Amino acid sequence: MGGRWRADWPLLLLTGLVVALTVGLAAAVDPVTERAADRAIAAAVHDAGASGAVVATLPAWYDDPRGKTRDPSTAVQVRQDADYARQALPAGLDAVLRPGVAWVTTPTLQVRQVGPTKLLQLAFVDTAGEAPAVTYDEGGPPRAVPRRALGLVEVALSQTVADALELEAGDRRTVQDEQGRSAKLRVSGVFTPGDPDAEAWDVSARLLHPVQGTADGLPYTSAAALVSAGSLADLRLVLPADDLTRRVSFRPDPSRVRWLAARSLEREIVSLQASASLSRGDVAWDSLLGSTLERARADIASARGRADVLLIGLLAATLLVLVLAAQLLVLRRRDPLTMARQRGASLASIGLELLVEGLTVAVLGAVVGLGAVVLVTGSAGWAWAVPVAVVAALASPVLGASWADVWAGARRVPANRSARRTATRTRLLRRLAVETAVLLVAALSFSALLQRGVAGDGAAGGDVTAASAPTWWAVAGALVLLRVLPVPVRWALRATRRSPGGVGFFVAARIGEAGARALPVLVVVVAVAGITLGASLAESDRAGQTSAALSSVGGDARIDADPQADLAQLAEDAEDEPGVDAAAAARVEDGARLSSGGASQAVRLVVVDAGDYAALLAASNLADAPQLGRLDAADGDEVPALLVGGDSVLRDTASLRWEDTSVPIDVVGTAPDVDASAAPVLVVDTDSFAAAGAVALPDTLWVVGTGTDAALDRIASRVDGVDSVVRLSDELEARRTAPLPSALIDLAVASSVLLLVLGILGLLLSAAAQAPERARSLGRLRALGLPQGEVRRVLVGELAVPVAVAALAGWLLGVACSYAMLGSLTAGSPTDVEVSWWTIGVVPILVVAAVAVAVLEWRRIRRRPLSQLLRT
Repeated sequence: MGGRWRADWPLLLLTGLVVALTVGLAAAVDPVTERAADRAIAAAVHDAGASGAVVATLPAWYDDPRGKTRDPSTAVQVRQDADYARQALPAGLDAVLRPGVAWVTTPTLQVRQVGPTKLLQLAFVDTAGEAPAVTYDEGGPPRAVPRRALGLVEVALSQTVADALELEAGDRRTVQDEQGRSAKLRVSGVFTPGDPDAEAWDVSARLLHPVQGTADGLPYTSAAALVSAGSLADLRLVLPADDLTRRVSFRPDPSRVRWLAARSLEREIVSLQASASLSRGDVAWDSLLGSTLERARADIASARGRADVLLIGLLAATLLVLVLAAQLLVLRRRDPLTMARQRGASLASIGLELLVEGLTVAVLGAVVGLGAVVLVTGSAGWAWAVPVAVVAALASPVLGASWADVWAGARRVPANRSARRTATRTRLLRRLAVETAVLLVAALSFSALLQRGVAGDGAAGGDVTAASAPTWWAVAGALVLLRVLPVPVRWALRATRRSPGGVGFFVAARIGEAGARALPVLVVVVAVAGITLGASLAESDRAGQTSAALSSVGGDARIDADPQADLAQLAEDAEDEPGVDAAAAARVEDGARLSSGGASQAVRLVVVDAGDYAALLAASNLADAPQLGRLDAADGDEVPALLVGGDSVLRDTASLRWEDTSVPIDVVGTAPDVDASAAPVLVVDTDSFAAAGAVALPDTLWVVGTGTDAALDRIASRVDGVDSVVRLSDELEARRTAPLPSALIDLAVASSVLLLVLGILGLLLSAAAQAPERARSLGRLRALGLPQGEVRRVLVGELAVPVAVAALAGWLLGVACSYAMLGSLTAGSPTDVEVSWWTIGVVPILVVAAVAVAVLEWRRIRRRPLSQLLRT
């Protein structure tokens, strides 16, 4: 056996390398996917911000009906309640949450004064026993008032709030709630926050950013004031318990949230929310973290399902190549195997000898592949590696034992014609049964793909049945090709029978005899179809990222700022900038309440000039909205509006709540998607909205044009209170470098390269397996006097034509699978499919490889002396 190993070491080494490469790539998918999934989960939690916090609402304080007294330990009680809430958290959830932020807030209170309406909310904030970090520009922090001043509460204001309310340190004001219950306030100081992005300020955005607007035609200012631990007892004394809301917010740490634990966290959150109720005097829990994790897990499941599609195609091509390598190995050992069988060796002993060899090669290749992955990633997935190692180990013993029995003459051909016909019919029925089974499996897998998609759940991966649909269709297409290929070959034989030279006739004859063998055709078809589908999948993902980024930004750039009337004029001025095609200013407000017939829903309200917005959409790659023209035609007191999403009831006699004003809405059409909103979108025209008595100052500026990036900084410099400047290029780059999309693109590239290598390798192995028979046939042609040039062309045609046909069929199958299946793979519609037409270049690459093999083989054939050919 050692001599055989030494004689066939190149083929054994090649088999081991194929096993190592495929096992390495397949084994790397699980750890790489898990890391990408962890990063995707962390990114989703980070992007959720305050909305992903776990919030505990504590029972209201008890007011003694006999009279209230000042309790100096009120702040200590708040901290103790926060610790109690933390202890009530499940262990898994507690491990991923940061220290809690406890707060006590009042409802919005009205400031008693002459002039414009001013509203003020009072808030006490405590982070791990400490107040938010601030620097006082005037005065100092609020303190407890002396006994003689009981009934007064000291508060602090941020500089922006103090300017908006026209207050300074030392000023006093009286505030009252909706029931007329009042409290006296004294401004102890004016501060600047140390870190405006700290979690403590999430309690109320109005602590740092007052809101100014108009309600019922009257201007108003709404803000919030900070209460300290010292003045909290005074606040509790002067206001009733039902005016004080106590909560503790626990923000998750994105770096601690893991993909594998996400489902468990969702269950714990649901259990926590259902465990208590304020009506029983218990802590009530609320969080959107579960929804955030659920959406992130759905994205991860979709990405893993698409990765399975690529891996299954790669795995199928690898298994076919390993079988081809085993065929070549067994053919090279035909004489020893035949002799051993004729001398009485059992099929089991022949198979066992080959099994030892195959198992050694498979194990060594798998160990090398897995070891390399472990060294690089620290872990490895073995599930996809098992089929590769099993086929590599079993292919040669199974083929060797069965073929040795045939070669040794153990299976004799029946002399009876009827028996021979029966044997032939049996073989045909077996082939038909295999083909029918493959077609049936292909149909079932395609049905599963359409019905369920490829997304799985948890760590088990996606739906393998659905993910295998493209591969099964490639295999089915190859079998159909093998079934119909003899027909054009016979036509070619009849057409070239009387042609001069005879090259075409000999090529057709050789193809009819040996060129349409199943395994080589299967390898080429599956490899090329996999390359085409993988490239199209990557291209469709990139196109989807471009579309999603454009929809999210709303143009080539977006400026978010404080509401201001000047933004509309700035939009007109921006259109004069070089390279800017269109600009539009709008008020974009999330959480506006739209109600109709007892139904109510939060919507994204967009107040924009309909003409400007239509021009912006026309100048960009965003979808046009021809129904925007209906917004100019106001009929009666109702404001015409476009609505997308939401309950159908909202389209009948709807009413919008805007700044304490009820605005009647007439839904006249479907709205465009604005900034990729997850909530329903309601679009109204600025003038029509103002005519109804509602004023919405714009806070968003969209800009479109090739010169937007160059002009954006100049435009933004003229906007007051800029919150953010978002460029389409930055958004697109962020989406393309996100963990899941980038990992999927890398896998598509790696699998396509390996599939091309496997296709070429299958071609080489097939050519090597048929080389002796081809050499004898071409030698006879030489002996019969066919010129060497024509013999060479026959050889090139025999090798290149089947490869070209199989590669072209594989490319067509890949294109067909892209159109038929990518809509389900990418969770989009078939119109979202982007086919990579450049993959047609794989066909000439394989043809060139076949021609190169023919040239090398011809050099060997022509060196054989003609005298030797005449003796054979």
